[in-house]
Amino acid sequence: MKKYEQIATEIERKIISGEYKDFLPKQIELAKEYDTSRVTISRAFNLLKDREIIDPIKGHWTKIKSKNISKLLIDSDANKTNGFTNHSLGGGIVTSHIIAFDQRMPTDEECQVLRLAKDDLVYDIIRQRLLNGIPAKLEYTIMPVKVIPGITDDILHKSIYGYIKEHLHLNFGKANRIITAEKPDAYDIKYLDCSKDDPVLCVRQIKFLDDNTPFEYSETRNKYNYGSLMIYDSK
Repeated sequence: MKKYEQIATEIERKIISGEYKDFLPKQIELAKEYDTSRVTISRAFNLLKDREIIDPIKGHWTKIKSKNISKLLIDSDANKTNGFTNHSLGGGIVTSHIIAFDQRMPTDEECQVLRLAKDDLVYDIIRQRLLNGIPAKLEYTIMPVKVIPGITDDILHKSIYGYIKEHLHLNFGKANRIITAEKPDAYDIKYLDCSKDDPVLCVRQIKFLDDNTPFEYSETRNKYNYGSLMIYDSK
């Protein structure tokens, strides 16, 4: 990542955290803070402007477009089965860091939940998901190999759900979810940039294909200021 991109990401983080509210500091002040040139700061501002996060006013302060800050957050419809990449298409660039990826035999609990035999292999996946370079989610995912064959590192760096829909031509069905607020664990602190006192939004779920075949048993952990779930009454 180039320096102006790193600075843009850091400014974005400060906007989300509320450190910067209505206006950004002047470019000359930020150049001193980041020990760089005004040209580099100007390029960072242009990147944020392209993302519709700020609105530079010529000869004045740079205004933060507060109505667009929600684009940086991860708002998910709790009633739908969509991937993080799909949720975030309007909010920036989604990337993935693979922490662990393996195949193994399922546990007794996984056999029961995913309706597997003891010798059916499962993928065991841990991914850090980043939005515009900022840690946003930590995903622990178990999937049966026989139901979702062919997952590779390349797919994990992109979108598993995109692969399932576009290459395996499978359709999603219902999802059963349990949503809790929890204290961060060691992985949350390391990969979500949490402090020990930051709450974490945890979503545990079993997801099904449209023929009622379970294909995912997972846990997604979100830093408190980087995720929300929207629940709609279907009546």
